[in-house]
Amino acid sequence: MAYVNWRMRITISDTRQLVGTFLAFDRHMNLVLADTEEYRKVKGKKGAEEKEEKRVLGLVLLRGEAVISLSAEAPPPPKVHTTNRPQTETQPRRMRRIVVWCPR
Repeated sequence: MAYVNWRMRITISDTRQLVGTFLAFDRHMNLVLADTEEYRKVKGKKGAEEKEEKRVLGLVLLRGEAVISLSAEAPPPPKVHTTNRPQTETQPRRMRRIVVWCPR
């Protein structure tokens, strides 16, 4: 529970790395990450050097079976005091894309 809301780097079984805000976990080590980015290494054509590709995933549910390691990247941002104003009809509602991650 000490690392909830921290930016975490997770290495999964196929050597990809996910960096996101750690929101939740369960007894199976399934993880929920927000604002997640995926990093993977790609070999170039005919002996060219490896490149690291980045892809934005958003909200991710990661199966615990695939997790190899977890490391803390950054602490949560400081709390900002805001007023609790009700959302008006003129403000658009935010939609989030949810990615369920289950590598084989």
